[in-house]
Amino acid sequence: MSRMGVVRTERSGARHAGSRASLCAVVFGLAMAAGAAEAAPAIQWEVANRFPLFRNEDHFRALAGLYADLPLADRQNQPVMALEVELEKRADARQLGKAFGDPATIWRFGWASALARSTCFSATNRGHWGCKLANGEDYVGARKSDILASITEAPAGRQCQWLVNGSVAATAACDTAQIRLTDIPIGTAFTLSVKADGSTLAEAPDQTIRPITILGMGDSFASGEGNPDKAAVLGTDVNNFQESSHLPGESGWRGRLRLYPLRYKHNFDKSFGIGALWINQQCHRSLYSHQLKAALALALEAPHASVTYLGYGCTGAEVFEGLLGYWVARDDVPKDRPGKAGQYDASPQVMRALRDLCPLPLTGYNRFSPPAHFSWDTDLKRCAAFKRKPDILLLSIGGNDIGFSRVIAGEALAASSNFLSLRRTAERLWIKGAGPITFQDATAAESSLAERYRVLAQAFERLLGLTASQVIQTGYPQMLHTGSGTCPHAPSGEAGTAGMDLHEIFRISKPTTGPESVTFVDGLNSKIPTLVGWQVVSDFAAAFKGHALCQPGMADGSNAPDGLRFPISNPTGQRWTPFSPPAWQAYRPRQRWFVTPNDAFLAANTMRTLAGSGGDPHMNGRAQPVLAATLSGSFHPNALGQAAMGDGVLKALRQKLGLPAPTAPAP
Repeated sequence: MSRMGVVRTERSGARHAGSRASLCAVVFGLAMAAGAAEAAPAIQWEVANRFPLFRNEDHFRALAGLYADLPLADRQNQPVMALEVELEKRADARQLGKAFGDPATIWRFGWASALARSTCFSATNRGHWGCKLANGEDYVGARKSDILASITEAPAGRQCQWLVNGSVAATAACDTAQIRLTDIPIGTAFTLSVKADGSTLAEAPDQTIRPITILGMGDSFASGEGNPDKAAVLGTDVNNFQESSHLPGESGWRGRLRLYPLRYKHNFDKSFGIGALWINQQCHRSLYSHQLKAALALALEAPHASVTYLGYGCTGAEVFEGLLGYWVARDDVPKDRPGKAGQYDASPQVMRALRDLCPLPLTGYNRFSPPAHFSWDTDLKRCAAFKRKPDILLLSIGGNDIGFSRVIAGEALAASSNFLSLRRTAERLWIKGAGPITFQDATAAESSLAERYRVLAQAFERLLGLTASQVIQTGYPQMLHTGSGTCPHAPSGEAGTAGMDLHEIFRISKPTTGPESVTFVDGLNSKIPTLVGWQVVSDFAAAFKGHALCQPGMADGSNAPDGLRFPISNPTGQRWTPFSPPAWQAYRPRQRWFVTPNDAFLAANTMRTLAGSGGDPHMNGRAQPVLAATLSGSFHPNALGQAAMGDGVLKALRQKLGLPAPTAPAP
């Protein structure tokens, strides 16, 4: 049984003459004199599913059991990381339990693959608003919930009546481990009491299920980019994408022979094969997001709360393209067709929040494609009332606004003229068609953030009713700091390609890249707090030192395939070194906390049929491996990196909401 809060009780038979305080003093004195004290029965209770984003209560209860087994120090200081590592370790050992389904599937794809299709987010209505919980309540604005209750020092062999607000709600043996009490009001005080043989054993007045509503918004670091809820399914079939054709306008190119693994059940006439799954395919939003993980951890450690999490983070988002304006992100999702709802939604994240929070009808909030003219400050209106007023907004924004992805394009792609067209293709994918910039250019652009943040704060308050004191923004982690230096560079050869040897275009070729990256991240994290009126969390950035993009090895010291070297095949695809692609475990704990291009290809494998190819991926030539890495989350925090960020956010959440860290070992 997971740890639950102890509430006020009274002893059986304490209703005779004389004050309760005097009686308690006498009883306590007699017990001390006899050398032993008799413990009084006490009611304990917890909300059964405190994180109803997971519609299946068994999923939450399984996570709660794992959380309860964590050491107290971990639950106090790093519960998000400790839980993530425990989940991944048990998935690897095939010991996660029946709530997670087939152990072999979880071993391959990670714990989130069992939960991703049973959440309160619908791809077809593009939101959380239509979700119904098991008890018939709406996910957003639920009024009732079930609780699990028990009584300590329960008398054996006796029947107990459980009363809610004086009415009998259930009858069971007094020493029942946990009893379910249904339809308990959320946000309204209630009284629990337990009777046996007509006498009150214990009472707990003025109890409340605290509703907590947390919004998550921002860029790819907020969405969880690079960490699909279920990884793509790779097989051992091979194809030499590099030599199959040339990009438009190229001729005479001769490259090295490189055979790449294809997805399982690929069919070049119809599809690439079995691809990765995300909670939201268009935004690459996943359960591994640090915002979601922090909200989940809060629910796990707050037994009397019900945490509603509404996530909107989207890869590539900026303040005016993404949060306050329309932003397409990935365009490889279906749009609405007659008689069939699609998944395409380019609407601003603030509009999506209004869609979920405002009572029906959704008029004005359910437009998924950009209109001819749109202005957030005139076209977005706050609804008259919210189903549930948001308590906290978690935010990650600013990196794309100053062009950090454009910096990556300039620092991590080879400059050789042999790859000029291919390099430009990758740059366009990352940076919306603009050219690469330097760290100095991005630093100079930081001055533009002040106005963007000011406008954003205005929108949060006017449209969502959120003041600056209710916003928590994350900074950015260190990517290339190895703890004793930075990731190596080299203009040619293997050095400088650790984790990115799937294609010759990827390389850290400048000696200044590592040191300038460290200086840039430190400077950005110190700059953001001077530009905003809300809390900024960035102390987690130091924890990333020693977990850089280029660092090899598994966290447990084993010799399992770590993916820092891309698998190479013989011409038939029957012999792969150093490992076979189907053996890749996307979420086994590794030393690095970032997604490398190799990782991105093996886990998410986002492909795209380029214009002029006639729908045949063969005709996309050597661009496909670059697409599969570039569009799949390279250079983003992996599941462990997201967990480290989540622990930083959780500490701020506790402070904002007045919730303490755990103070006692779990039973």
